[in-house]
Amino acid sequence: MRRPRLVSGISVGVLITLLFLLPVLYVVMMAFESPSHFLNSPMTPGSPDVSNFGNAWNSADLGPELLNTVLYSVVAAALAVALGLLIAFPIARRLLRGHSLLYTFVFVGLFLPLSIIPMYAEARILDLFNSRIGYILLHITMAGIPGLPLAVVVLTASLASVPTELDEAAWVEGASYLSYLGRVIVPLTRPALLIAFLYAMLGVWNDIIGPVVLLADPSLAPVTKGIYTFYGSNESQFTLLAAAVVIVSLPVVLLFIASQRQINRASLVGGVKG
Repeated sequence: MRRPRLVSGISVGVLITLLFLLPVLYVVMMAFESPSHFLNSPMTPGSPDVSNFGNAWNSADLGPELLNTVLYSVVAAALAVALGLLIAFPIARRLLRGHSLLYTFVFVGLFLPLSIIPMYAEARILDLFNSRIGYILLHITMAGIPGLPLAVVVLTASLASVPTELDEAAWVEGASYLSYLGRVIVPLTRPALLIAFLYAMLGVWNDIIGPVVLLADPSLAPVTKGIYTFYGSNESQFTLLAAAVVIVSLPVVLLFIASQRQINRASLVGGVKG
């Protein structure tokens, strides 16, 4: 019985690799191809040409757009996680009436489609349109972006494993609510906080519809809108487009690789403490 299961597991792994890894590797190969070689032989690699990255960086004006994207994604994700912890703790500890109903509403929010038209109307009414602060605030709770709802769901599940005896000991010692969350709950739920932060940040980083609708000033544009505009003016320059996509994706890939080690390390520490 073990051998068929091993063969099926290997087959599934190979299939997943072919479906997800090969397209990524092909885009990376395109980024290092010269335009002439790619047009003549698009399926075979040629001599590496790194000039595509410099041309894409300058043509698409990726520098300011990357700074805008980092600002939007990091601040929005941090606020979403902070608010998610403040909401998740009373839900997990059942301190609120109707906590189950509230959790259900939040959970359903994970599956709602991107409500861009109501969001645009809300931005106009609240004077948040074409604004950095408005763009960040709208992305905290925007449906279709796994920010606040995902943080609440993940943190509620993580808080269920934290003993309630710690709460009682903190109240006896006179610890305030926020200090208890910061000094005790945050270290114990660090992996969940990191996971919620990363996926909230990824949702803002990859959003392309939001900046097209909510930001009119080119100086406020993130990289997704910059790539979209760059594609419209360089539709036939596939190697430049591939280089721009690699540049935009590389920071997120590196962050996830580094964070994976931290998540594993924090999980081991939490298991030893428990």
